[in-house]
Amino acid sequence: MNLLITGGAGFIGANFVHYWLENHPKDQITVLDSLTYAGHLENLEDVKNKICFVKGDICDWEVVKQTMDGIDCVVHFAAESHVDRSLSGIDGARRFYETNLIGTQTLLQGAKDAGVGRFLLVSTDEVFGDLDFGDPEKFNEKRPYNPHSPYAVSKAAADMATRAFYHTWGEPEVLITNCTNNLGPYQTPEKMIPRSIALLMSGQKLKLYTDAEGRPGRNVRDWLYVEDHCSALEAVLSKGEPGETYCIGGDSELSNYELVEKMLKVMAEITGETMTIDTHVELVNDRPGHDRCYAMDASKIKRELGWKPKYDFERAFKATVDWYTSPEGKLWLESLNETTHEVREGQDRAKERK
Repeated sequence: MNLLITGGAGFIGANFVHYWLENHPKDQITVLDSLTYAGHLENLEDVKNKICFVKGDICDWEVVKQTMDGIDCVVHFAAESHVDRSLSGIDGARRFYETNLIGTQTLLQGAKDAGVGRFLLVSTDEVFGDLDFGDPEKFNEKRPYNPHSPYAVSKAAADMATRAFYHTWGEPEVLITNCTNNLGPYQTPEKMIPRSIALLMSGQKLKLYTDAEGRPGRNVRDWLYVEDHCSALEAVLSKGEPGETYCIGGDSELSNYELVEKMLKVMAEITGETMTIDTHVELVNDRPGHDRCYAMDASKIKRELGWKPKYDFERAFKATVDWYTSPEGKLWLESLNETTHEVREGQDRAKERK
């Protein structure tokens, strides 16, 4: 099978490339990535001779048409993906809408014209909005969309455009997944876990949002190890019903405060340094419209496709920290210093707009 993986030089995309090559060594992979701040060829260095890499924008019709030739299946990761960056002003918001909606529409049309068999859109739980603290309900495939940021709006629009395209044309066979927060290797240090690890490794304090009432780290997220996410996508791609949506979660819901406590404990064991909230955490103002709680009901994919996560949070987090503190992980982080600085400036601009 010939696969086109968009955003394959990014965090989840690169992990998926590695996962697929390991489990399906006879398949051919083409990666399409524009190599923005979130895409790095270093993520694919050890498999560069096993793939075809195309540098290009998913909004570029000519590039998409050429890249689709001979493809059997598209796995679409490519997206602008950080909430803070989507809040940095009109240019930031416009970039999210163009990439995530127009880019997805362009890929769908290219896939249809090329006779591609399957098209898997990898989406997010943020399209559902958020839950109240303590709410026993969880996100599921039937929950109405209620996005709360330009990022979430753009992803919700992409989901809807994909369903509408399939409803109209019936091809390619589309599938959509909505997943919770991922952790693992190759995650650009704009995200909470790798950024915090990088800060602690350099002797700096990590950042923790505080809400309007002064309560730190109250927001809750469900965490999914990226390898488990890849195996879920494999199940959807191979066994999923055309036109269906599958929610993917790690059954690991933690408040950000609990997350930071666990992170400090593991980092203290590695460094031999005592680390506490008081000594190694800087409390910062909350970001605008910060969603309260995410929790995912993944019973459909477990029931219908036989998938379940192998990693609990403790194992996933330890594996993640081990990678970032390994020689390979340290070199990778150092190679992104300039990019990380630019990302943090964008996050600071977003906070200033509150």
